[in-house]
Amino acid sequence: MGYNFGPKTGTRSGKTIETFGRKVARKGGVTSTGLSRLLATTQGGQPQELRGRDAEQAARSLREVAPRLRGADRDLAIALAEDAEAASRRGRWTIR
Repeated sequence: MGYNFGPKTGTRSGKTIETFGRKVARKGGVTSTGLSRLLATTQGGQPQELRGRDAEQAARSLREVAPRLRGADRDLAIALAEDAEAASRRGRWTIR
């Protein structure tokens, strides 16, 4: 099963996001409620929605942790941060 995060990130598999979440946590990147909620949304299997404030917090945390990640994980963190920033301006972020 995959999750569509938005135009920058696109759809990623649940396994990819699960692995990414563990790496982000190991690098000390889960520093906000918004990022915690973002990673938790991938556990349900149904479309989830985050409020604009959560999206903003997730974007900030992802921007902070991105330099500590490597390769595809860094690219994913940056793409997720861009989608989160766009969602925060819209006021909500629906992850399908």
